[in-house]
Amino acid sequence: MPEPSKTTLPNLLSAARLLLMPTALMAALVGSKPWFVVLLAVALLTDAIDGPIARWLRAESDFGRKLDSAADYVTLLSGVAGIAILWADIMNRELPWVAAGLTMFFAVIVYGFARLGRAPCYHTWLAKFSAVACALSLVPLLAEWTEAPFHIAIGLLILGGIEELVIISLVPWHEGQVATAWHAWRMRRRRKAGA
Repeated sequence: MPEPSKTTLPNLLSAARLLLMPTALMAALVGSKPWFVVLLAVALLTDAIDGPIARWLRAESDFGRKLDSAADYVTLLSGVAGIAILWADIMNRELPWVAAGLTMFFAVIVYGFARLGRAPCYHTWLAKFSAVACALSLVPLLAEWTEAPFHIAIGLLILGGIEELVIISLVPWHEGQVATAWHAWRMRRRRKAGA
């Protein structure tokens, strides 16, 4: 069997994240908080490193962006479901915040399909930052120290979603990674100038 090349490593990390999530959900269903936390943490770690590794290895691709986004969607939904199972009281208390974040998340996907014919895979700076903020905010939230970092992270996630909606409006053709709405605006101007 041939050994995978270095350029497939980022995609393998994204695929591993996809494969970890059913196991994490099973851990939640059997009531194992430690296993759920470990599996979710490993999944979030692969999310943090697959992009930088892809750039370092010059292995960025449209397929890799799609796979990473699919793994992100599955991780988010599995993480929310697992937390709802294992920390039901916290989920009930934070439900308006969770619902607001999920509503924005799905609004971007729905608008992307309506406008582009597919879910956007922009990986904006704000989306990356808010993903890290959401992951880190789970520690004080689930430890019941404070919910303030979680609320801030959800606010950032909503701002990131608004920015992606703006990008979809500015760049109605598919682009790969788009760092910010400002970058999308520049792409639109360049395209109009070239027309």
